[in-house]
Amino acid sequence: MQSLVLDIWKKTGKTIILITHSVEEALLLGERLLVMAPRPGRIHKEYQLPFAELGARADLREVKKHPDFAIKREEILGMIWDMEEEIMGRKEA
Repeated sequence: MQSLVLDIWKKTGKTIILITHSVEEALLLGERLLVMAPRPGRIHKEYQLPFAELGARADLREVKKHPDFAIKREEILGMIWDMEEEIMGRKEA
């Protein structure tokens, strides 16, 4: 399905808006990724990413092996976990 989304994007040049809870999927398919903060919902951080363009030309499994892919994934997951900890009162702001 991810390959299909990238194929449609590449062939049509149309903007595709995708909302997902999967950090890996967002990294893989998005050129622009917005990490939302909870309550009140707002944009916490914005990323400009190269992985969708790479995935449109290469095997998606190879894109996921890119060193920057893992670095961004861990950065975003850490950010989300920190926000969750803060909400739950387990971490000082």
